[in-house]
This record gives sequence, C-alpha cells and structure tokens, in this order.
Amino acid sequence: MQDLRSIKQRMGATRNILKIADAMKMVSTVKYWRLQEALRLARAIGEEVAAFIPPIPRTDDDGPVPGQEKTEGQTLVLAFFPHRGMCGPLTSNLAQAVAGWYPGPVAARFAVFGRKGAAALPADRYPRAEGVPALTTEGLDEAQLCSLAGFIGEGVTEGRFTRVEAVVAEFRNLMRQSPMRLQLVPLPEATGENPCVDTELEPDARTLLRLFLPIYLECQLRRLAFEGMVSEHASRMTAMDNASKNAQELLEQFRLEYNKIRQTKITLELMEIISGSEALQ
Repeated sequence: MQDLRSIKQRMGATRNILKIADAMKMVSTVKYWRLQEALRLARAIGEEVAAFIPPIPRTDDDGPVPGQEKTEGQTLVLAFFPHRGMCGPLTSNLAQAVAGWYPGPVAARFAVFGRKGAAALPADRYPRAEGVPALTTEGLDEAQLCSLAGFIGEGVTEGRFTRVEAVVAEFRNLMRQSPMRLQLVPLPEATGENPCVDTELEPDARTLLRLFLPIYLECQLRRLAFEGMVSEHASRMTAMDNASKNAQELLEQFRLEYNKIRQTKITLELMEIISGSEALQ
C-alpha cells in the first residue's frame, strides 16, 4: 500500500505543474490576441508591397538586375524558430521540414533565429552564414529587423546571395501551424494582363530595385517574424491547455487514491480499537 506522505508530495508537485501551465497559458493567450492584429496588418502590407513589383523591361545588353538574378550562387536560408519551449511539436515540425527541404550535405548557408533553433539545426549539418545580424523571435525589434533587411539587400546587390529563402511556421488557426517555405529573392515575377513593354522608369530599373529591395525585404521579414511569434503562442496555448487538463485529471486520481488509502487506514484502526475493547471485556 502506498504511503500517504508520498501521495501528498505527488499531489503538491501536480498542483505546482497545474499553476505553471495555467500561468503560461494565460501569458501566451494575452500575447496571442495582441499579435494577431499585427500579423493581419503585416500580411496585408506584404501583399501590397509584393504586388507593387513591376515587370522590368530590359534588353540582353543590360546587366543583372539586383534581386532578379537567376544565376547559380550561394543561397541564404532564414529559419525562424520559437524563442521558448513548451509549445508542443512546433519546433520538431520545423526541424523535420528543414531536413526534408534541405537534405544534406547542402550548399546553402543558414541564419537561425530563435533559441530553440540552435539545437534543432546543428551548425555542423546546417552551416551558418557569417555576419548575419541577430533577430530575436521573442518580440519584434525594429532596429534588428531593419539591420537584417539591409544586410540581405546589400548581400544580394553585391552578388553574395543569389537566392534568399525563409522557413517559418505559418499561422493558420489556433490548432494548426504549418511549416512554410517562402522565396524572398529572386523577387516574384509581377503578373498582369498588359505587359509593361512601354513603361519608362525613373530612375533606371537597377537603381529602382536597389532602392526597393530593402523596403520589400523589411516588409516580408516583419510578416515572417509575426508569423513565427503568433504560431509559437498559439501552439503554447494549446499545449498548456492540454497539460492543465492532464494535471487536473492526475490530481483527481491522486485525491481518490489518497482518500481510499486514508479510509482504509481509519477502518483498520477502528477494527483494532473494537478488537481490543472486546478483548478486555
């Protein structure tokens, strides 16, 4: 028969786990609802900026236009991972998606953002790009975001990066956050019914895209950062809600077991008292 003291200790530990799970769920719930509107606006701005890219009329004599090269070269992969744990299988799903999209050995260089990504993507298998500015996934830092966009834009303009991709958990709903692979550079081709064969650009296409590229990257990076943060808090809300329910069920089982053992001991003590009383008579 289990000791009452050990059951009490396990009940106390379960209560502590329940309090922590409820607190983490509450914090993530507040941040989730606060970031949802920011994500909606970032998506809308990103779509508008992407739709602004005009078809660039040019001849074969023109040099490569920044952000539209199709030549082979170094690929930069931006991987956005959760900042903290306790968010269900989100980190492992992202790591599995990266492993499937970039089976080793890969020629790409990786920039991993988020503390959980360092262990999920080891540097020996996914070589890191040098000089990439840090970007936290705990909260949006505009200075870091602009610095990263400037770094990527400069690398694309100088020809160090001919392809830039991003991997992030795309938020779909509270129960579903799916890994997404997004191409940032080369820029997406503009679509339209009338080709811009008679378009006159001022300044020229190269200068225009060199000015436009950091703005485009900044908008896309902001959207990716919000995607990752909202997905992290949504996944943590679900995970902590399940953990809270499991802790409550476990606590109820411990309570029933405790009462059962306590009642058995009381019954045995009463039987001993009655037996001793009858023996004395």
